[in-house]
Amino acid sequence: MKKTEIAREIVEICKTDASFCRDLSGGDAEKFLRGISGQMGERDFLFAVEQYLASFGVRGHLYFYRKGDDRSIGFRLRRFQDSLFVTNSEKDTLLKGDEILKIDGASIPETAEKFPDFFFEAEDRQGEAWEKIISFSKELTVRRGGKCTSYPVKTGIERTKRPSFEAQKIDENTLLLRFFNFFDEMEMQSFLERNRVEIEHSRFLIFDVRENCGGSDTVFLPLLKYCLKEDDPLCGKPIFSSEEEILCTERNAQNRIKLYQSYLESSASEEVRRYLTERIEEQIENRGKGFVSMKEDNLFFAEQGTCLPEKVVVLTDDGCGSSGESFVQIFKKLDKVTVVGRPTMGFLDYSNLAYCDFGDYVLHYPTSRSRAIDEGKGMRGRGVLPDILIPWTPNHLFEDVDLLYTRRFLR
Repeated sequence: MKKTEIAREIVEICKTDASFCRDLSGGDAEKFLRGISGQMGERDFLFAVEQYLASFGVRGHLYFYRKGDDRSIGFRLRRFQDSLFVTNSEKDTLLKGDEILKIDGASIPETAEKFPDFFFEAEDRQGEAWEKIISFSKELTVRRGGKCTSYPVKTGIERTKRPSFEAQKIDENTLLLRFFNFFDEMEMQSFLERNRVEIEHSRFLIFDVRENCGGSDTVFLPLLKYCLKEDDPLCGKPIFSSEEEILCTERNAQNRIKLYQSYLESSASEEVRRYLTERIEEQIENRGKGFVSMKEDNLFFAEQGTCLPEKVVVLTDDGCGSSGESFVQIFKKLDKVTVVGRPTMGFLDYSNLAYCDFGDYVLHYPTSRSRAIDEGKGMRGRGVLPDILIPWTPNHLFEDVDLLYTRRFLR
């Protein structure tokens, strides 16, 4: 497809198929389309689309890319006052603790003023937007050890491979479990079985989902029993009502059915397979009907809770999104659990992604809408709030402030 055709299709999807179409109008679509031509370079085209999509303020669940074009800059950022700080990085890029003062010669406040469409959230939640802008920039002015240097921006940085889940014994009473995603149901089952003895004999559990990029809510279901007391009245009851409506256009139904079928092929749990089959049947039944309120999800708590652990702490941050946020939202309701850190990304107002394949390019967009929006309880721009807020400061670069607090809290 030509760039102009793709741009028109993107505008149409945002107006009619993306589930935020009822609530958010985004930027000037006509201006965006006038700026697209068949002769423009790839970099300019990709950035123009990114800027238009950013204007809707739908973080994480609305994105566009060219196949094979990795825009990863190799480091994560956090804004603090008028600087950007590198919070973690890959090798051969910037270092953790580096302070970015300028982007292509413009200060951080000047750059924010130049590209306002990217910034709909509070400053301490803008890291992802800055990473995207930098991926289309040429040079950074960086302060390290009191000296300022220039850093030429590189993209396509290979990410260090790491396991989806990690277990670490903190002390004789406490086990730390890190979950970087909730992608693979069978991998989760295997991980929990390997660590079952430690989990079931630990007085305290810490679930770290600060960098959890999501996946499927069904993957974290086996963790529920450890957060319920033995005689908990919630045992065996539904987790939550879906309280959402699905935008069932013809395009969306076709794309969602394709995704559910791929999940169905890899699922081992009979309960999850039943759930996915029901979702496919709903899409078939409602295709073309527009917004449809769906019946409650038939996912359940564990049939029984456990004596140990006595307490569970969930560590969270705005690096936690999608199914990671669902995890925080659900577990926060349980008596054993305390959530510590900072609010999550705030993806869940618009979820259940579909994708549109344009040949060389792909657009991902949401198809469901939370009914909490109608009650003024949407989380766009604010996320799931922790029980105990620990504001981010540059001290987090040198020690795990959240974990240190949690260990004192559990003692």
